[in-house]
Amino acid sequence: MKNLIIIGVGGFAREVFWHAKQAHGFGVDWRIKGFLDGDIKLAAAEYALLPAPVLGDVDGYDICADDVFTCAVGTPTARRHLAEKILSRGGKFINIISTHAYIMPTAQLGRGVIIAPHTDIGDRAQLGDFVATNAQTIIGHDAQIGDCSCIMPHAVISGKCRLGAEVFIGSGAVLLPKATVGDGATVGAGAVVLKKVRAGATVFGNPAIEI
Repeated sequence: MKNLIIIGVGGFAREVFWHAKQAHGFGVDWRIKGFLDGDIKLAAAEYALLPAPVLGDVDGYDICADDVFTCAVGTPTARRHLAEKILSRGGKFINIISTHAYIMPTAQLGRGVIIAPHTDIGDRAQLGDFVATNAQTIIGHDAQIGDCSCIMPHAVISGKCRLGAEVFIGSGAVLLPKATVGDGATVGAGAVVLKKVRAGATVFGNPAIEI
């Protein structure tokens, strides 16, 4: 049996711990070993909230043959940075897919993805490597989500939307069908994207406007 190590020690990492215990493969293919510090150090009181031991940090941890990883950091650029550190030393990532998510058989998922409970992924949708969805996310048919993008709770990515790499979609945001979001862009909580968000932009509001 493999040992799952959760990269990150913040609130999202604690959520991923509990998601993992209800994910496909838990207790059969892998078990949870503990957490690794990412780039952000927490106060001692916050470490006490973690439901499993902290094994060290990403830079100093010695990867074992039976280790597998998931990156539970909610900032897209940090997800890529931390994943690349582990990959460069031969570490392997697995998908954490809640048994309470619904993924159509034609959908395609990259490696190292996190699919939270009650996520709905539609026909022929494509998710890149290290994409993370939070609870009750909807990803429509034929949508494409770029590597290391993060989608927060209750967001709706409609059919045929195109998201670049390292995109952040805030809670409750809605992207109308065929909307596009460029690499590194942020769509704020509750925003409604009608057509296009340029790379690197931050948008809020209904309709979404750049700030």
